[in-house]
Amino acid sequence: MEMLVNMDLWRRFCPSTDSFHSNFFILVLFYVVRPTAGAIKTPSPIDVVIDQSRLNWNSTASDVTFTVEFKNIEFDWMPIEMCRKTRSTSCDLSLEERDSCIRHRVTAWRNGVESEPVEACSRDGHECSPNFTLTAAPESLTVNLKRNHNLHEDHADIMKYSIKLGKKGEQLENPRVTLSSELIDGLEVGETYCVTVQFLLHWKEYGPASCMQCETIPSSSGSKQTQIIVICFVVLAIALLVVFAYVRLFRFKKIKEILQPPYTIPTTLKKPLSGNNYSVVAMSLPEEHCDVVSGLTPIHPRGV
Repeated sequence: MEMLVNMDLWRRFCPSTDSFHSNFFILVLFYVVRPTAGAIKTPSPIDVVIDQSRLNWNSTASDVTFTVEFKNIEFDWMPIEMCRKTRSTSCDLSLEERDSCIRHRVTAWRNGVESEPVEACSRDGHECSPNFTLTAAPESLTVNLKRNHNLHEDHADIMKYSIKLGKKGEQLENPRVTLSSELIDGLEVGETYCVTVQFLLHWKEYGPASCMQCETIPSSSGSKQTQIIVICFVVLAIALLVVFAYVRLFRFKKIKEILQPPYTIPTTLKKPLSGNNYSVVAMSLPEEHCDVVSGLTPIHPRGV
């Protein structure tokens, strides 16, 4: 009975206690539910590729809009008004009178929620993207860079390469800065590694990066060594066979006689000469008559 009286007195002095509990419950529920709603992320664009004058991409969602941004080496990301909040999956860059060596990225929007931006790469040899090929070997991967690029004529060795490497499906990390082709060793056999290459100008990323290329690291070169050994044995056997054939066919008299074509002496050469027998007399040539040269005496003796 005393407890009920105390509660009644509390309600008289604090008439808003019931509303306070309800408001407090709603506030807690809001902060609990809000992260769950924010967990519904907007899917990022995929296959964002740039050529000389057009940017193309794809999306896994159909109810999104896209915004294209550009960035130079001197300023931060800025939107392209012609390709802002668009539902198209391409953007014409031919009307943009800017430096060609700029970077682009695409962001998706859905219900006011922004996706992670995806930067465009070059797959068909952009004028501001490096050209390279990959050569896989046991436990290593060689990035073959082609230095016949127009930018090298303008910047020489100030222009460097940034090589990013990583396993397929993982984030590419630990960029390697180099001036020429790079050999990367210590890789796991059987794993697939992917590489992207981008120009660096004054140690800043310059132009779009080349699109990702991947190669699987082969196992040990035992099979190749076996093939090389087999080829060597075959060549050696052929060489020995040629030498043996030469000795047997060209160094033995019997073999030479067998290979010699048949011949007969004509009968006319075997008959004696008809008529008188003529003795063969050796004839000497007549002596030549030479004029005797008389002695000559110099008019002025030597030393005079």
